[in-house]
Amino acid sequence: MSLFHTAMHTEHIDYWHHPGLAGIALSQADLRQFSFDKHVHLDYHLGVVTRGGQRFIHRGSSYRLGQQGISTLNPDETHDGQSLGEEGYHVKVMSLPYSMMQALSGELGLGLVHFQAPMVEDPQLYQYFIRLHWLLTQGHCSNLAAQTHLLNFVQLTLQRHLGGPLRQASRASGLSESQLALCKQQFHDEPWQNYQLETLAAEVGLSKFQFLRQFKHSTGITPHAYLKRLRLEYAKKSLMRGDRVGQVAQQVGFFDQSHFNKAFKQAFLVSPRQFQQRML
Repeated sequence: MSLFHTAMHTEHIDYWHHPGLAGIALSQADLRQFSFDKHVHLDYHLGVVTRGGQRFIHRGSSYRLGQQGISTLNPDETHDGQSLGEEGYHVKVMSLPYSMMQALSGELGLGLVHFQAPMVEDPQLYQYFIRLHWLLTQGHCSNLAAQTHLLNFVQLTLQRHLGGPLRQASRASGLSESQLALCKQQFHDEPWQNYQLETLAAEVGLSKFQFLRQFKHSTGITPHAYLKRLRLEYAKKSLMRGDRVGQVAQQVGFFDQSHFNKAFKQAFLVSPRQFQQRML
């Protein structure tokens, strides 16, 4: 499998998709000055750093991801990311669909998949992840082997590090669970809509200023930033299915393809077309 990368000064990021693993995205990056803004994902994101270190904020707490650690990020959890030092860092990431994780956990009798911590220290699992990532990205294994190795890795991860019941974050100054769920569901159901802050606020019985403040307190980002990221996450899935770039931009609610290209590259360091070429 050939390697494709886009450079930004000394920074670059690569994306892959193994044909035997539907819906799973793999990436690796060498980053120095580039910082990921606060954002969320639709899927579970597991990752390791093989050189340098990464610092990230998750639910208001700061974490440092270095060698021997694995990031275990649940869907819809706000976080950011930047280099721990001036020398930069190398990171490998695997994006695992929500439905696949829940199905496997159910078969194992483990219940809802929710990692209680955004990273764990596990040297054995760390090495397993690196070997698996290499196999899947270099195309050195068949579909059956890829599926087998992945399921073994995920099963081991869940059995070792899956937390208990989902803990509800304190929202004394934020939206209630039902208010937040209502708003998020609208965004997921119709990400292309041109939402108005005043309308969203009225639906949960708040002024627009109250809503803006409480949404940010609950999620860590503004409604606009949350929706923009959702649009980009859904766009990635459409691109992986082979939809045309211009069509995808319209589907997820960007003003035009130019705005879509700019936002996508700002978030992922590659253009939508470059991402699609790698995934297909």
